[in-house]
Amino acid sequence: MRKVLFALLFVLAGMVANAQLLWRVSGGNCFKSSYLFGTIHLESENFIDSVAGLNDAIASVDAIYGEIVKDEMASTKALGKVMRESMAPADSTIDKLLSPADYALVDSVVRDYMKGIIGLDHLKKYKPSTIIMQIEAMQLLKNFPNYKSMLPGLDLGVQARGEKLGKYVGGFETVEEQLSIAYGSSLVEQAKNLVDMCRKDKDFGQNNEALIAAYHSQDLKALEQHLTDPETGMDAESMEKMCYSRNRKWIEKIVSTMPVQSMLIVVGAGHLVGEQGLINLLRTRGYVVEPVD
Repeated sequence: MRKVLFALLFVLAGMVANAQLLWRVSGGNCFKSSYLFGTIHLESENFIDSVAGLNDAIASVDAIYGEIVKDEMASTKALGKVMRESMAPADSTIDKLLSPADYALVDSVVRDYMKGIIGLDHLKKYKPSTIIMQIEAMQLLKNFPNYKSMLPGLDLGVQARGEKLGKYVGGFETVEEQLSIAYGSSLVEQAKNLVDMCRKDKDFGQNNEALIAAYHSQDLKALEQHLTDPETGMDAESMEKMCYSRNRKWIEKIVSTMPVQSMLIVVGAGHLVGEQGLINLLRTRGYVVEPVD
């Protein structure tokens, strides 16, 4: 689950734009050319200008589709749902789920990132998955100092630019569906993953710097290797949950929309790669999918 939740932040400014993040979709029953663009959700909106052809793609399509519509996630109603889902039941707080030794381990990691100001006692009201995401945010702040300035994010930035040009903005998932990904496992399993994450805390920087480097060099092959690495990446079950099962749902929406509306599909780069990635799923449906020159 720790890998799954990091993929939500990732599933992760280019030096040379070799167009492996931006792909043109044509042929089949396309109304006109559509596009796929792979993102890291925490990257800055400024990265848009580093990808050759991306601004042209935004301008040329009829609609921008993301994993979720930015306005829905930022709404008061959605924030309320997130807050309710993040809280642990009174009889299942973290101190009741962890052994004293595991509690001490997680507490030490939290205190390390918070300079001793806050410990796990301050987070007891939250579910383990919420604590995982909070620790990951602190890890990012430590390992990637520019993270604090990366707002608005890349996905939302593309949607915002499309809106300014009068494009329709749509999403493949609801807030409830995204919450089910983060909180779908039992509290016991969440707690186990929290402890596992804290035991491997020291490996965070090295492992994820490699993912970020692969993305910034726009190397989808390297990105796929890091995402699926048996030691540091996601296992088959996590890839199925985080990427492949969602891709199979999204592809039906995509192929039913492209005959009447050209699309720029903006999703985590992990959704593009592999046999069940969106690139290959479209090709198996008879579409031509090629990198933008």
